Amino acid sequence: MTAPRPPMVCARCARVLKWRAAYHWPEGHICVTCHTWALETYGVCAGCGVHRMTPGITTDGGRLCTNCAGIPGRSYFCLRCGAEGRRHREGVCARCVLTDHLGELLDDGSGRVRAELLPLFEALRSMVRPRSGLTWVNNAHVQTMLTSLARGEVELSHDGLDQLTPWRSVAYLRDLLMDNGVLPPADRQLILFQRWLREWLTTITNAEQRKLLNRFATWHTLRKLRAAAAQRALGPGSTATAREGLRQSAKFLLWLADRGRTIGQCRQADLDAWYGTTAIGRRTTNAFLRWCVANRTMPRLSIPHQRTENPAPISQHRRIGLIRRAMTDNAIPLRARVVTLLMLLYAQPISRIMHLTSDDVIRDGDQVLLRLGSPPSPVPEPFAGLLLEHLASRENTTTATNPNGAWLFPGRRAGQPLHPATLGKQLSALGITTLHARTATIRQLVLQAPPSVVAGMLGYHVVHTEAVAVQAGGTWKKYAPGDHTRPQPKIPGQRTP
Repeated sequence: MTAPRPPMVCARCARVLKWRAAYHWPEGHICVTCHTWALETYGVCAGCGVHRMTPGITTDGGRLCTNCAGIPGRSYFCLRCGAEGRRHREGVCARCVLTDHLGELLDDGSGRVRAELLPLFEALRSMVRPRSGLTWVNNAHVQTMLTSLARGEVELSHDGLDQLTPWRSVAYLRDLLMDNGVLPPADRQLILFQRWLREWLTTITNAEQRKLLNRFATWHTLRKLRAAAAQRALGPGSTATAREGLRQSAKFLLWLADRGRTIGQCRQADLDAWYGTTAIGRRTTNAFLRWCVANRTMPRLSIPHQRTENPAPISQHRRIGLIRRAMTDNAIPLRARVVTLLMLLYAQPISRIMHLTSDDVIRDGDQVLLRLGSPPSPVPEPFAGLLLEHLASRENTTTATNPNGAWLFPGRRAGQPLHPATLGKQLSALGITTLHARTATIRQLVLQAPPSVVAGMLGYHVVHTEAVAVQAGGTWKKYAPGDHTRPQPKIPGQRTP
């Protein structure tokens, strides 16, 4: 009886191949995924020194071109443009196929791309990895959006985009149009919140409650968000808090109705009962209730307030252990290691980390500095090496979204940094609770240096660092802030020692 054949595995990823391998290179069988990624890798060949496609791998991890690697088979040069790479269809590369497809979708009816959409056309066709662009434009709803805009069926404006669905794809397209100058800049988070608000209000069945919530959202919530957006771009946390406040306010109105009362009939006993179970969870309704009192929609009652303090920090021993792991464990993704060290060494919150740019990393000779405040903070080794390595290999820069983005952590949407929830999940996977870790770091720093110095270098307010120093039992209370290296002015009549 013939012995069973051993399973066929990919020579690169060791994945068991369920079907007969379509690609066989000198190193062995190659799965489809590894084959695709190999043909999208470019650099200087370790064999001949020429910059070209380098799908081969040397024994020490270097890259080789097809000739030096001895990869057999047909030519990998595009029959139309002559570029070397994976042929996508009929001997034509993915970039040429994408160009043709975009030309059809963005045609204004005259056989040419609509003039206003030319910047979008160029951005999409010139992305580093055109296969990603093909995957996106092959979606039916994306094709509908692009053709509608190109042929003028939908107005090329922010109001016009509001008519399209689904909202996630619309938001992605809007970011691309703004980033390429097709649409004027607008606050992305504010636009998403306004769209959510219109849809959410339709779910409120009680007409009086819907009218009241709409008034509150228009004259308080949106007004506050617009004022904040005028100062700087809103973060996801701002609109998330606003949405939660409206949801809780709607729940309060329903809860009050179950007790047989309207907002105008609310009593102090009702408020005490509402806050009696989970005061922290209920406090998102504080703004709504105060607004109702100020507008005489509700009787003047005492709204409970519960002050929250920072959570207990992790121990210094635990913090040092996490720093050591982030410095040395190569199994952790590089981005997660850099984020971890920014938090555990510099006490930076996620919301501030995601807004760092490549310009905030300063090279001063052999020294690396990080601009978090004034003056910039020095970056010690080996973290300096990790930071520079991350800067040279940032993710999400191979598509049309952030090809030349300055974000230190580019996101998947045009002109946007990485979502803070993504960074938070990476830290949670490492067993790091962000607020506890940051509290431990800032407490340790104010014990080692004056709070005013820590505040200036890390971008904190001095009042906050002084309060943390008092809680931590710091001894820098009488330190005089300022530049002590400057020569002091000579006082007339003063004797020189």
